[in-house]
Amino acid sequence: MNKKLGYISLGCSKNLVDTEKMLGILTNAGFELTEDLSEAHVIIINTCTFIDPAKDESIQTLLEAAEYKKTGCCERLVAAGCLTQQYKRALSKEIPEIDIFIGTDSWQDILDAIVESYQQNGKKIFRFDTAPCEHEELVPRQSLTPEYSAYVKIAEGCNNGCTFCYIPYVRGAMHSRPIGSVVREVKALTAVGVKEINLIAQDLSCYGRDLKDGTNLCKLLKELVKIDKIKWIRLFYLYPTYFTDELLDLITKEAKICKYVDIPLQHISDNVLQRMRRQDTAESIRLLLHKLKQAQPKITVRTTLMVGFPGETDSDFEELCEFIKEIRFDDLGAFMYSPQDGTPAAHMPNQVPESVKEERYHKLMAIQAKISEENDRALIGTTTEVLIEEILKDKKGFVQAKGRAIFQAPEVDGNIYVEGSKDILPGDFIKVRITDGYAYDLIGEKI
Repeated sequence: MNKKLGYISLGCSKNLVDTEKMLGILTNAGFELTEDLSEAHVIIINTCTFIDPAKDESIQTLLEAAEYKKTGCCERLVAAGCLTQQYKRALSKEIPEIDIFIGTDSWQDILDAIVESYQQNGKKIFRFDTAPCEHEELVPRQSLTPEYSAYVKIAEGCNNGCTFCYIPYVRGAMHSRPIGSVVREVKALTAVGVKEINLIAQDLSCYGRDLKDGTNLCKLLKELVKIDKIKWIRLFYLYPTYFTDELLDLITKEAKICKYVDIPLQHISDNVLQRMRRQDTAESIRLLLHKLKQAQPKITVRTTLMVGFPGETDSDFEELCEFIKEIRFDDLGAFMYSPQDGTPAAHMPNQVPESVKEERYHKLMAIQAKISEENDRALIGTTTEVLIEEILKDKKGFVQAKGRAIFQAPEVDGNIYVEGSKDILPGDFIKVRITDGYAYDLIGEKI
């Protein structure tokens, strides 16, 4: 189809991969990508529904895109992703400008849905509950990340059933991709210049358990490290329940696997963990963290925590604060609990007032900011490998390179700024000596 295509991808990196696949299918069919939504004939908004701010952003983005039907060239507006999966009928009623609704498993139907919409003269098209794509490695992909880095989704859905999370309702039960499929996709990515592979799933450490054939994350990683052109393999969202000693041993010994783990713990109070229906306890969490802290070479540990969950007492929160001071996480993100329609936690008693949530959030993050700055200042004088992402120049021609150390993940962590760097380009890997550290960013010099 000789049409211009615009898009906005919201939410997590898993959503971004779905967007890349949809754009790949459409550009392969003749659509021309444009960054100017005012000139796009078809606009795709891939939405998020994880927490209230994400929902609000998705709705606002859809409303803004709908205006291009009046002020631009938009002929078809597509709502895709998690918010669409959850509220397809409500969205159809409240935003009548939306023409096409694509569920979380139905991104592969995007071309057929658009063609059908044109053939049906604007009749609303709903595509949901498609069977998971069995050969994702064969789907064309339009990269939206720098040419040297890519996300690879190795599983869809989740079986954990946390009481606060709606993701299993919109993404379904866990569905792992076969090892061969992932390996073929990674080889294709490295063939076009990708050097950093970021493996993602809702629960990476649970990968393969649903296949019931012995597939697991360790077996996948052992195949991926054999691929010559990979420089870094980074692991996202390793839930503690299935974080095995074998996996820890593999991370420490394989040079290509970044010594970096992102473990979303949510809380440390057994009272809160039980209400969240988490499978871990304060004791099991501390046991795992102790192993990670003792590992050699050093492993960077990042986590995500939640404040204000229903029933979280002052004592529970203080326990969480003391836990942060005890563990001294290298990086930490936090968010305030917000009730999600259809989840058990939304109907629990003892909902925490918004003012209390906000107070707890700011106190927690202030504790972590101090720890992060102390951790970063402790790195002064050490050396690390850095992936350069951007070359910055001021009006006087001063050159500074912006990049990420091997212990800094894209988008969620800080950056390292390399002063006075010359003759380097985005995508280069260089050795850097750290000369200064702040709460989130580092300063260094090229060795």
